[in-house]
Amino acid sequence: MSRTPEIGFSQAVKLAWLDLTAQRLSKGESPAEIRRILHEFLSDKLAVNSTAKSSVRQKAVSILLKIWVNVPQPVESFRDNGLILLKRLPESNHIAVHWGMAIAIYPFFAMLAEHVGRLLRLQNQVTMAQILKRVREKMGDREGVVIAARKVIRCWVDWGILKDTNKKGVYVPTEWQTLQDAELTTWLLESVLIAIKEESAVLDTLINYTPALFPFKLSSNYFIPNERLEMFNQGVSEASVTFNRRQ
Repeated sequence: MSRTPEIGFSQAVKLAWLDLTAQRLSKGESPAEIRRILHEFLSDKLAVNSTAKSSVRQKAVSILLKIWVNVPQPVESFRDNGLILLKRLPESNHIAVHWGMAIAIYPFFAMLAEHVGRLLRLQNQVTMAQILKRVREKMGDREGVVIAARKVIRCWVDWGILKDTNKKGVYVPTEWQTLQDAELTTWLLESVLIAIKEESAVLDTLINYTPALFPFKLSSNYFIPNERLEMFNQGVSEASVTFNRRQ
């Protein structure tokens, strides 16, 4: 991911809030109505008694809406499939769907996931100092970048992706979730192609060597093409997938 992403994701949000946002959208409620519902729901949880537009509640609502409601037009069909997955899958798999939407919508989130995933391939823990070093190299030594990175990491701790240790700023991964649903596996791989802005990739590379999907164990046995992802063979044993963004 060579581009310098905007921050955007600068406030921790909970999985239950993401579930609520997606559920309301699935019911056909308008963006304005969903925004109102979220502000009301979070009124006693974030920025209590605050009316400032820059409040943490406002930021959280904006993130929730951007992930599920106000998505770019090219991502709408991908988002719609995510809503279908949330309806069908058990709640334990919802985190994979929200993760896929977050890395597809927020390059900053995807960049952090890639850095942490790479670090965890080399070692059994990751430190905030290591994360911030890589973020600063990518985005510059700005206070807003550091604050946002800390917020995202706290988000992952809250989501059960990382765990605190007895050393401040040192985290270990939780047990990675094994995914055995073909539609979810394919959809998550699609989220990576959206995030890295690639039209095609080798299937084995996507499955086994995508750091941004570090919380999950995927298998090519559970990949099936969909209306946007096609599979083709390169040589005798190498399968690749190509992304049709027009769908």
